[in-house]
Amino acid sequence: MKIVCATDDNFVQHCTIMLTSLLLNNRNVSIYLLTEGLKYEKECIIRKQVEDLGGTLRICLVNTNIVEKFPMPSDSNLTHISRATYYRLLISEILPQDVEKVIYLDCDIIINKSIQKLWEIDLNEYALAAVPQIGSGYEAERLGYPIQYGYFNAGVNVINMEYWRHNNIANKLVEYLVTNHNRIKYHDQDVLNAVLYDKTYHLMPMWNMTSLVYSYFLVLRGDKKDGKVINAYIKEKQNVAQYKNNPIIVHYVSKPKPWQNGCVHPLSSLYYEYARMTIVFNQIKQESPISLLINRIKYWVRCHLSFLKQLFIHTDRTRL
Repeated sequence: MKIVCATDDNFVQHCTIMLTSLLLNNRNVSIYLLTEGLKYEKECIIRKQVEDLGGTLRICLVNTNIVEKFPMPSDSNLTHISRATYYRLLISEILPQDVEKVIYLDCDIIINKSIQKLWEIDLNEYALAAVPQIGSGYEAERLGYPIQYGYFNAGVNVINMEYWRHNNIANKLVEYLVTNHNRIKYHDQDVLNAVLYDKTYHLMPMWNMTSLVYSYFLVLRGDKKDGKVINAYIKEKQNVAQYKNNPIIVHYVSKPKPWQNGCVHPLSSLYYEYARMTIVFNQIKQESPISLLINRIKYWVRCHLSFLKQLFIHTDRTRL
């Protein structure tokens, strides 16, 4: 199994914890780490953790001259994103030419079970495989492609490297980013969707359980156009219900994340369970239990008020 992730010095802690969760639940793992360069002590942390758990690590340096011209977030909720997020756009050019397939993982992820079946997926004529983001198809209109294709989250991707090289995908991604920077909101994720929307194999949510599936009431959500449901995501919602409390992959999208004050994700404790098994755990400051309880109560109230609002709106439209 070949895994790719990207980090800079600021995200080494979370990268280390993600890789620890991966290696505790999977065997025979080779890891390619994309970076512009890490401080020696930071690289040693990741390398020791990976090798102690039986994995192999290869550092792949990225040419900073290429990524420094790419647009960065202006949204205050996305300031945790660095230029490292764009590295995956160049993945087919950076990795050795004999690498035919990889799984790309964001660092704000916990791998809670084996992902061998994910690795074994046959991409065939697809460029990549990803999980559609329920109820986010409207992002397609912003990016200029048909809404029925939906919009996927790029935190977990199975990438067909042979397809990328044969079809010059890296250049197409960079070209879209440079010429359509005014459309870009979610960085590399937008670019991947805009270029590969019709060459993407859609996975079930169990392979990328984002914070959205825990924070939204999915019963009424779907991709809508002109008031009509285009994608209802029936199978996806059933899959969410099945794996919600015992997920394979948890993805802590958006702020606040488990290591930040105010995080109300119901599975934030999973992050700390794996963090305790790393050499970086002593550097982590945890939010007090009382503060965590108060924030979760506030969040519960806010979610239910939002649900009632959506319910009334849905009821009014039904009457019309």
